[in-house]
Amino acid sequence: MSAIARRLQHAAYGGPEVLELADVPLPEPGPGQVRVRIHAAGANALDSKKRRGLFTPGQEAPAEPQPLGLEMAGVIDALGPGVTQWKTGQPVLGRTAQLDAVATHALADAGNIVAKPDALTFEQAAALPVAAETAYRTLRELGLGAGQTLLVHAAAGGVGVMAVQLARAWGATVIGTAGEANHPFLRELGAIPVTYGDGLAERIDAAAPQGIDVVLDASGRGVLPLSIELTGDPEKVVTIADLNATRHGVRFSRDMLPIPQVMADVLPMIEDGHLRMPIEAAFPLEQAAEAYRRLDDGHLCGKIVITTRTPLDPAARALLDMTMQPGAPQLHELPAAVARAAMDGMWADLGGEPAAVARAEDAVADGVPVKLYWPEGEGPHPVLIWIHGGGWVLGSAAASDATARDLCGLAGNLVVSVDYRLAPEHPFPAAVEDVTAVAKWVSREIGALGGDTTRMAVGGDSAGANLSAVLANALPGTFAQQVLVYPATDLTHPFPSYHENGEGLMLTKDALAWFQGHYLDGTGADLKDPRVSPLYADAATLTAAPPTLVITAGYDPLRDEGEAYAQRLREAGVAVEQVSYEGQIHGFFSMPAAIPEAREAIERVTSALRRAWA
Repeated sequence: MSAIARRLQHAAYGGPEVLELADVPLPEPGPGQVRVRIHAAGANALDSKKRRGLFTPGQEAPAEPQPLGLEMAGVIDALGPGVTQWKTGQPVLGRTAQLDAVATHALADAGNIVAKPDALTFEQAAALPVAAETAYRTLRELGLGAGQTLLVHAAAGGVGVMAVQLARAWGATVIGTAGEANHPFLRELGAIPVTYGDGLAERIDAAAPQGIDVVLDASGRGVLPLSIELTGDPEKVVTIADLNATRHGVRFSRDMLPIPQVMADVLPMIEDGHLRMPIEAAFPLEQAAEAYRRLDDGHLCGKIVITTRTPLDPAARALLDMTMQPGAPQLHELPAAVARAAMDGMWADLGGEPAAVARAEDAVADGVPVKLYWPEGEGPHPVLIWIHGGGWVLGSAAASDATARDLCGLAGNLVVSVDYRLAPEHPFPAAVEDVTAVAKWVSREIGALGGDTTRMAVGGDSAGANLSAVLANALPGTFAQQVLVYPATDLTHPFPSYHENGEGLMLTKDALAWFQGHYLDGTGADLKDPRVSPLYADAATLTAAPPTLVITAGYDPLRDEGEAYAQRLREAGVAVEQVSYEGQIHGFFSMPAAIPEAREAIERVTSALRRAWA
């Protein structure tokens, strides 16, 4: 995995303007902990109070930058020692171990999270833990029962909304203070709304002539004296927001219950439709300051949520909608020959207008068909061996012609595009043997064709990146650079992205099983053989690897194993540039006509090659 996480933090006290995003070391889970790759986090008033320094009076600034956030939903991507009840790849919701949930990754105690219901989005799930736990806890502390009347201050906020619904489910009458605009919503939840401001006591008396039994203050706006007056007893009032509670003899509720204890009662009510948590607004992590500004303004209807996962690129979404029509067979549902024709046609259509090259010719390299592309200018030229993707089953040098031309013309190197044998007709290790034969032919013969064997690189995408890594490991010292675009590096697929991105995208778990079945079934190959899964190469082998560019896509089941391979290379002392296109899908690199961001990725590859040739 990447060694860097991003988090929201503040190095000064003040308004939302003091918030900043920072790169921090990826946290490692300790005993009894899990690490969560966070998709969404809830914003809470506690965060704002902490940011303003209300819990540290007299302190001008925090001693070190302070993170924010307590609740989140995401996917487990690492387990600490002793954790057996969870697996990586499981979607969860809950509280973080520290106040640091507004981040790309955070740690959580394994006993303080629960499985995310499939019916909830990550945004909906992230809005639940604090509001549900706080409402549940405070109503229990008040001893609320059927037939009583509860007054909720700030009834349209996150905690208020949950308290209203729980109280109604438990048979209580609810009076809720809120702005006029939120009255219709509170009526939908079964509460009797009243407006803030002058005359509030009279409006409450009119709404509840039977009197108020207990009060939950979620507003913190000086309503405790009135609440005591209405109930006649400060013991019948609980606040979660007024720091002056003890001055009035009122309980400030802060001792949180374990999330699983609360969710055992709350989640079934959410799943059957008796409880809901509306989202007032969702902001991307880059706009977190605006999210807290909206929270501080008040008058909310539900929760503010901060999404930490980059949305799917609209161009990628449009392509998926076009290629994955309901009822239409997917490539892995077709015979291999039919799927090859479909894939070749799609790559030809989506490759776009390639860069100009001086010439291109077909050749045979020790029995393996290749296509050679020469750049403009006098040689000898650096040489890139390019290995196409397609799951070892699909693809061809002809289908990847536009990519090869771009890599030739933009990087200024000769490209040798390899037409290795495909499975199932030629299963493992045929492809490995072919690319190895081509590399040895290039080292021996390319000088006579205008190539410079002292400046060679190898690269590929997907299965081609798998073969590139295998080849670089097999021939240490041969290459000055390797380029791995969303590589398959661990065919056991133990990482969270395999599950997180395994359905409804360009590459799915079912498609991976189809590809790997064709490639490996009947061969007796071990999935952890480094020629199959280069992630399992030993440290000595990886130490000899050339400088490496690894490109991953956020919506790709292979994302995490690509990042894991980059990390293993770093640990072996290899110079690694690892770039994640967080909003992209597997295959985007070959589709610049449909996905403009592919052009940026191609330029990143050719820039890395030009640096290697310098």
